[in-house]
Amino acid sequence: MFFPWVDKPEKLKDSLLQLTNESKCTWGRMDAQQMVEHLLAVFELSSEEKVNPILTPDKYIEKSQAFLMSDEPMPQNFVAKFLPEKPVVHSNKNFNLAVNELVSALHTYHSYWLGKEERTLNHPVFGKLNKKMWDQVHNKHITHHLLQFGLSR
Repeated sequence: MFFPWVDKPEKLKDSLLQLTNESKCTWGRMDAQQMVEHLLAVFELSSEEKVNPILTPDKYIEKSQAFLMSDEPMPQNFVAKFLPEKPVVHSNKNFNLAVNELVSALHTYHSYWLGKEERTLNHPVFGKLNKKMWDQVHNKHITHHLLQFGLSR
């Protein structure tokens, strides 16, 4: 079971603020601010700020969603098909602003889903997801990237 980061925005902020832009990751290619902005981009996907096609072929969606809902962690150095080859430039002026924007996006996420938990939105890898499944995406994804920088709860 993954830590319920989506329900603990202040805990997430406290964890992320242990990092700086000089923090080194143990694997992967993003710096700390790129990682936070990457998490932010996925929250935007899950609150209908961006609509994306499903890139996983239909015949693999069931297996993909089974992995999503499992307690199996995301593999290190996994690169989703929809990500650019090189990390993107920072969209915020500094790391702290990026963290604050992520926490704000988390609140937007909850507001968006209030009362429509069974509705579905596309995830490029996992397909059509309801709120419970999006929560799992975020909790698993945040855990993955916190571990990338040597953080846990």
